[in-house]
Amino acid sequence: MGEEQTTRYHVLRREFLNEDLSMPGFVIGIVQDTTNMPDTNESWKYGTVILDFGDCYRRVSFTFDMSETVTRRESLKKINLIAEVVNAVRDGIEKEVASIDARTNRQEFAISNSAK
Repeated sequence: MGEEQTTRYHVLRREFLNEDLSMPGFVIGIVQDTTNMPDTNESWKYGTVILDFGDCYRRVSFTFDMSETVTRRESLKKINLIAEVVNAVRDGIEKEVASIDARTNRQEFAISNSAK
């Protein structure tokens, strides 16, 4: 019997973005680990790389070409820019949540004091 080669991954994630499963937002991130592929046939240049986002109505898929030096550099630049913007939006949402929560708490406090 020959040895069965299993595909390995650096990243293999599929997550729902909403707790309410009737709202099927999702993110899929896959990066195949080509480290142990033989150098002989260059299949390692074409490992699977997927980044997909979906909300209830649309899906966005990003392509990351790893086959050539220039396209690998462009892929790395693309994912770094996406990560930078996503992290900035996350930070903005975090600040906005704190701001709105503080305002809501002040309003609730004012309403409960006026009812006394």
